Amino acid sequence: MLHETVRNVLTGIGDLAGTADTLANDADLFDAGLSSYGTVEVMVGLENALGIEFPETALTRDTFSSIDAIVRVLERLQSGAAAAGGGAIDANGWPVAAEGVR
Repeated sequence: MLHETVRNVLTGIGDLAGTADTLANDADLFDAGLSSYGTVEVMVGLENALGIEFPETALTRDTFSSIDAIVRVLERLQSGAAAAGGGAIDANGWPVAAEGVR
């Protein structure tokens, strides 16, 4: 499922619009045309699609180097959220943000 979600987000990125569907999971996204601005678009797209937030430590070129690399980071985020406990988890194992009054 995560591979599909990442690929769907990549399809909407201008840098990879025509090639995202044909890229191998281990293909170098930067060699395929992904720019630094495109990585921001990927990050925001995944945060919106999955309701997560990438920590600053994950904002590296390696994180966005391939579909497989992105999925590995997402799996770590997902397993870290589940291990932290205490918060609500949705059906996909992602933490659900608590709504608070400010």
